[in-house]
Amino acid sequence: MKKYIYILLFLMLAAPSLVNGQSFREMFLETPDSVMPLLTRLDRYDFIEYMKAGMRARATNRLDGESVLKELTANYLFLQTTPSSSMQMKMLPFGNDSIMCVVNSVRAEAEDSRIAFFNREWKRLDAQKMFAPPAIRDFFVPADTVDRYVDKCDIYLVSLRLNPDDNTMVAEYTMPGYMSKEDAAVVSPLLRKLVYRWNGKGFVIE
Repeated sequence: MKKYIYILLFLMLAAPSLVNGQSFREMFLETPDSVMPLLTRLDRYDFIEYMKAGMRARATNRLDGESVLKELTANYLFLQTTPSSSMQMKMLPFGNDSIMCVVNSVRAEAEDSRIAFFNREWKRLDAQKMFAPPAIRDFFVPADTVDRYVDKCDIYLVSLRLNPDDNTMVAEYTMPGYMSKEDAAVVSPLLRKLVYRWNGKGFVIE
């Protein structure tokens, strides 16, 4: 009798962690159209099944183009939504719970990203409390170097990349993609990538 009681207690204690372990894919399946307008729930379900089978996870989206799920882990995914746009999703610890970080990027000559955060019910959270976007001068070494090229660096274009292996994120200033080859050759060596780490409440620069 005691054996069964111990087993029952173990299952009760383990249940939250088991749910949390599956919650990322469940949240992905339940992503609302306001966050992922190009793909249906069935598309997302097929993606997961394709990945399990070791097949290429692709679907025809609502624009009649192809979307491809390129990477899926227990708490991260990278989705090529169109040839010129992508979405990253990462589940991050937040107090005693978890939240979803979503990065949408578009690319022409250079990539530009936008970041958002959601709770488990897909309610949008205040992103400004969790990530302070870097200024253009933060990417220059030394910072005052930007003053010599302010006429060429007058557009804020920043790519954000979530790390699938840990809770870090890399920010990169991508404006050189729109510069002439000559200007890009001068400016690019002066730039650095910024690494941010999630501390349980927000992304802080390392």
